[in-house]
This record gives sequence, C-alpha cells and structure tokens, in this order.
Amino acid sequence: MRYFFCFISLLLLFGCTRKANSSKKMHVGLSPFSLVEKQIVELEDTLHISYQKLMNNTVDTLPVHTIHLLESRYKRAFQLDPKHPRVGLYLDKLQQLFMQEKKYALSISWTDTLLTYFPVYEQKAALLLNAATTADIYLKNEQKMRYYYQRLLSEHPKLKKEILEMVQLRLQKS
Repeated sequence: MRYFFCFISLLLLFGCTRKANSSKKMHVGLSPFSLVEKQIVELEDTLHISYQKLMNNTVDTLPVHTIHLLESRYKRAFQLDPKHPRVGLYLDKLQQLFMQEKKYALSISWTDTLLTYFPVYEQKAALLLNAATTADIYLKNEQKMRYYYQRLLSEHPKLKKEILEMVQLRLQKS
C-alpha cells in the first residue's frame, strides 16, 4: 500500500510539473521584436473577434484592456526597431486606435511620427487627409489643418478630382 501512495504521489508530481511546463509558452530564440510581433498578432486576432461580435450585436463594447495592450505593443515595436518595415503599419494602426478612442491629439502625434520615420509610406495621402480632417473638425486647429492639406497637395498632386476640390474648398474657407 505504501508503494501505491508513493507511485500516486510521483505520478501527481510529475504529471503536474509536466502539465505546467507544457502550458508555458517557450520563446527560445525569438528576438524581442519578434516576441512583440507575436503578441501583436494574438491581440489583433482577439480584437478582430471582438469587432465581429460587436457587429453581430453579441457584445455592446470592445475590450478596452485589449485595445490598450495592443497600443502598448505597437509602441514597443517602434521602440525596439523604429525603422523596421512593419513598424509603419503598426504606427498607422496605432493612430487609428487613438482615433477610435477619440484621442485625436495622440492620433495626430503618432501620424507625425509615422510620417517622420516612413516618409514614403504607402498610405501617406490617406494619413495626411485624415490628419487634416481631424485637426479641422475635432481639434479645431486651423494651422495644423492647413499644414496637412498643403502637404497633401504638394506631395500628391495627382489626387482624385473630388479630393482636390474638397481640399481646395477647405483651404479657401479657412
């Protein structure tokens, strides 16, 4: 009987230890940047599911904690490697999250950071247009609005006719 209890004790001890070790995520060999990217993917997946639930009316709000964690991971990726090609996309997503949270000044600040570090960013025209609109409508900052619209016109002269007309009209009214 004594051997039976020893066997059960050993089984429980090694079984629990093995289970605890297998549940830990091992990140051997991952660089800090790769680890942050892995976290970003996991958080983006979680947030995507939450967006779907919100659209299907199965939840009323998005998980604020997840949004804040994702924002911190985007910032961390920028801190670790500000010139990494994917950081431009992370900064773009970061400024979008701040827009959704109605943190307009932060959104514009991170847009400026993105444009500084990635001057030929693929979505630059959309960023400039968004920043100008944000400065105009939400921040009521005419100087910033003019700056972004003028930069948009000078750096992207082949904009669609409708956008050009809208920008010129906004500049004339200010």
